[in-house]
Amino acid sequence: MAADSRHDILFESVRIGPKTAPNRFFQVPHCNGAGSEKPGAQAAFRAMKAEGGWGTVCVEYCSISPESDDTPHIGVRLWNEGDVINLRHTTDSIHRHDALAGIQLWYGGAHAPVRESLAIARGPSQMPSETAYQNYCHECDEDDIRDIIEMYVTAAKMSEQAGIDYIDIVGSDSSLPTQFLQPMYNKRTDRWGGSFENRARFWVETMAAVKRAVGDRVAVGTRIAIDNLLGPSGLELEEGLRFIELMSNEGVCDLWNIKISYFMEWGNDAGPSRFFKSGYQSWATKAVREVTKVPVVGVNRMTSPDDMAALIRNGDADLVGAARPSIADPFLPNKIKEGRTDDIRECIGCNICVSQFNQEAPLICTQNATAMEEYRRGWHPEKFEPAPDPGSVLVVGAGPAGLECARVLGLRYCPAPL
Repeated sequence: MAADSRHDILFESVRIGPKTAPNRFFQVPHCNGAGSEKPGAQAAFRAMKAEGGWGTVCVEYCSISPESDDTPHIGVRLWNEGDVINLRHTTDSIHRHDALAGIQLWYGGAHAPVRESLAIARGPSQMPSETAYQNYCHECDEDDIRDIIEMYVTAAKMSEQAGIDYIDIVGSDSSLPTQFLQPMYNKRTDRWGGSFENRARFWVETMAAVKRAVGDRVAVGTRIAIDNLLGPSGLELEEGLRFIELMSNEGVCDLWNIKISYFMEWGNDAGPSRFFKSGYQSWATKAVREVTKVPVVGVNRMTSPDDMAALIRNGDADLVGAARPSIADPFLPNKIKEGRTDDIRECIGCNICVSQFNQEAPLICTQNATAMEEYRRGWHPEKFEPAPDPGSVLVVGAGPAGLECARVLGLRYCPAPL
């Protein structure tokens, strides 16, 4: 239980398919610039969050095929046995702290840059990418569709081999499932296009295939933008909820990971603090909870423990989804549990973490200088060794960097006048 009884609800366990999350703190998938290329850095970064009390810790989106190569962006891959070994380092590090390990399986379709693999991506209709300029995808025939569904199944089995507890079939952010679902991408006239049920078929059959393959041992969920905010050419709330009901009737989804907006509009997905109030997407998760019986998680730009508890208590969600707050303070859950809420390093929504991804660079955080230095430098956000030869240090400048420098020097027994 928490030191403050108002926060007890945050530390209740949640059943997700065959798995049980130890609490309601759910670090949603997000990139960190390590991908599969730096398994040590990836493992240490995620382990820090598990140590800090996050009950479920996910890595980022994971390419399931060379056809879904996202180069130059850096993400996780599951293309071969070597990738399984790399991922295992991360899952083992998460499990040491009794947290669940999650992954997000991604096939980019029209939006896969394929700059390294030079493969030809496949999609619902032949179309140019909105992000990878001069890229076109090949329109799938029936055999292509079956091939891609099998790619998801193979990646799910590899995820299980790597120790993953929760698999998210990402459908938001204009990945292939939502390309089939949205009329703006899907121009087909066969059984995979046209009517709502036909457009939903690929997503439903992919989930069903993955569930059959690993679902009795691994939790299987999906991420969906319940409203793209694009009008009739995208997915509007009414159709989004209809899709939730359709998938729920099939019984193939253990967790709904909910967002709003379109992948080209990061402002809604990673809203800066000056424009978005806490809980600004809770209406979407609440709407989904009303039409499904499985747990629902969503991001809400939440930094206040009171707001997090209210989200659960009001029935707006089952889990507190967060990416940026978990970067700013990996120990946020433990600090809430121990009643040290004043010690939480609050995410300010500056989005330098997002900008680093867009520049193909390792993640950094203005609030947490140790982020992505856990492996390379052995830094820990809460533990500081005494300096071997302590002495007084003059810190010139009392801005955020100067104040943090003086604080850490003090913890290392070095007096630091500002």
